[in-house]
Amino acid sequence: MKTDHDVLVLATRLVDELGEAAVRISRVRLVELTAANNIRAAAFWRDVTRTAEKLLAERPSMIATVTKRPGPVGDHAMT
Repeated sequence: MKTDHDVLVLATRLVDELGEAAVRISRVRLVELTAANNIRAAAFWRDVTRTAEKLLAERPSMIATVTKRPGPVGDHAMT
C-alpha cells in the first residue's frame, strides 16, 4: 500500500510531538469529519491514523523516565 507523502509527514509530526496521543487525536478528527460527512477529509485522517499507529509500532520501546526539574542555584534553597 502506497502512503501519501502528506499523510506520512503529518503522521510523523504528530507522533514526534504527541507520542501515543497522536493516534487518539487523529481518531477524534476522523470521527468529527465522518459525522460531518466530509468523505475526502475523513479518508485522509483515516490514513493518518493508520500511519501513526504503524510509526508507533515501529518505534523502539522507550522506558519512561521521570525527569527532575532543576533545583535552585547554589547549595541550598533560599528561604
